[in-house]
Amino acid sequence: MTPLLRAYFLAPAAPAVAIVLLMLGFAATSAADPVLMVLLVVLGALTANFPVMVSPRYKTDAAPAIDLALVLLFPPATAVALVGLSRILGDGLLFLRRNPVTGKRRRRLIDLVFNTSQLMIAAAAAAVVYRGLASPAELGSGLVGQLASAGLAAGVMYVVSISMVVVAAGLMTGRSPFQIWVESAGLELKQTAAIYVTGYLLAVVSNGRPWLAIVMMGPVAGLQLALHRSVQLREQTVSAVESMADVVDHRDPYTFQHSQSVADNAVRTARKFGLPDREVELIRLAARVHDLGKIAVPDEVLHKQGRLTDAEFALMKKHPETGAEILAKFPQYKRGRELVLAHHERMDGRGYPRGLSGSAIPLGARVIAVADAWDAMTSDRPYRTALDPEVALGELLRGRGTQWDAEVVDAFALTLPGAVALEPDHRTDIGRPLLRSLGAVAGVLTS
Repeated sequence: MTPLLRAYFLAPAAPAVAIVLLMLGFAATSAADPVLMVLLVVLGALTANFPVMVSPRYKTDAAPAIDLALVLLFPPATAVALVGLSRILGDGLLFLRRNPVTGKRRRRLIDLVFNTSQLMIAAAAAAVVYRGLASPAELGSGLVGQLASAGLAAGVMYVVSISMVVVAAGLMTGRSPFQIWVESAGLELKQTAAIYVTGYLLAVVSNGRPWLAIVMMGPVAGLQLALHRSVQLREQTVSAVESMADVVDHRDPYTFQHSQSVADNAVRTARKFGLPDREVELIRLAARVHDLGKIAVPDEVLHKQGRLTDAEFALMKKHPETGAEILAKFPQYKRGRELVLAHHERMDGRGYPRGLSGSAIPLGARVIAVADAWDAMTSDRPYRTALDPEVALGELLRGRGTQWDAEVVDAFALTLPGAVALEPDHRTDIGRPLLRSLGAVAGVLTS
């Protein structure tokens, strides 16, 4: 852990304690129910022990429902203190537990300090909104005023908490905090909203009836399970689709792990453009399954040694469209399927299936095209042995600006061992590339 990250994790502790002391000045509107306090604190601690991994270095759970209920039910200082106590107990249990695989504790002490502090600060901000700036009295009496006030408090709690968490995750991974939020929100925003709604209902139902809080944990647990299932479903869907792509690779021993190699090269190239992590991941997912459509190509065509006939070539050219059609059935590939569809387009418009040219071809597809061509050239095929890297790079340079995007070729070349920046080559009379990037097809292109 870097000194900066350690400082960031520890910094919120003092403000969290100070906030509790300052909030003692808020007058209590009613006597606090000690039984309800204990129940909510215990339930919150239990909920914290079942986090869901939404993205690398970022987990979430259903504890915000308990935290919001505490803010709505108790005086500000009491609510913030109870939120902190609940998290200390929850993360304390995780600290005592060890991962059976790694033997490491499930929660470090410094994580406990940060999690507790940031949740207390978020709860304090929500309490200020609910009890002061946008209280039900300020927004109007009745149900509408209560809902509006509770909604604003929940929104503030979410924004403050998630902001502190994604900044921490960004410092830990070197990624953009905003991109981390976008990635996580896309998976769990609806469930998070439902959790806060459940928190409001928990406060309403359990007020004066503490034992009903236990009954309300059913919906909270259901939401927690739904969040877990949504993340799990996404991972399983991606895994299943990638397995189908691997089936294509396994049909031919010469193309074993071709898709994985293309994905690795595409990611390295995409990072040279400084693309956001979300876009890099989009390219990786598409590159991993770019040849999925070949699952519909007969073996006698896919494995043919020598030049394809016009009819066979026409059949082979259908695989981007077939792959895109398959991916259209999976929401996880809503954007990626466009890259799969366009990965055989050319900068000069002579590609397929739509004859796109230049910037009309998505950048991700241009990246995949170069990575695909490189792996095809540097791998053994039934009709030839693998080309030396120098020869393969020369072929990419020959097609730079005509078959492949010049900037993508340059970026890819920089990912090679011992690479140096390429000098721009503006000559157009150097001939056409010798390789037609079809994975299993090679031939000489003639004008």
